[in-house]
Amino acid sequence: QWYQRRVRGTIDHFYREFNSCNFQSCLKRNFIAENARKAKAAPIRVDPMKIHDREVAKKKEEVTKSYQRGTVPDYLKERVSQWKEEERQRIANLPDPTVPEGHVVMDQKEKEETLSVLIKSKERLVTQLQNMPLRNDTLRLHNTRNELESKLSEIDDAIKIFSRPRVFIKQE
Repeated sequence: QWYQRRVRGTIDHFYREFNSCNFQSCLKRNFIAENARKAKAAPIRVDPMKIHDREVAKKKEEVTKSYQRGTVPDYLKERVSQWKEEERQRIANLPDPTVPEGHVVMDQKEKEETLSVLIKSKERLVTQLQNMPLRNDTLRLHNTRNELESKLSEIDDAIKIFSRPRVFIKQE
């Protein structure tokens, strides 16, 4: 009996509860309405995965609303300009195919300076040749004239070379 008092699910407990209740009042209760009210008041349990899926769907919808169709994103525009700049630098760093191997193109300013020096030296040699006597009686005069003429021919060849649009210098 001490056992039956402690356990609520016994038959005695059921009879006690049934008898204590007014049978008439139990019949008048609308159990369906009570259950409906309790069901409305009870919090709705939602699966956490469904909540997560709804949040992901909302985020996707927000992204698609803000997305502008037909426009290229800024990061892609920046990347394309970066590629163009890299290609421009690569082409600038390529060796010139018209330049022979082991040579460098001479600067225009340096070429003009060299050409002016060669022309001045040619003028000086021509005046020296003009000041020499016409007769080559002595060996010294003969050797000096030949030496001046050979220098003059070298200078003429150099002037032809430096008169070209591009002059190549051999690298050491």
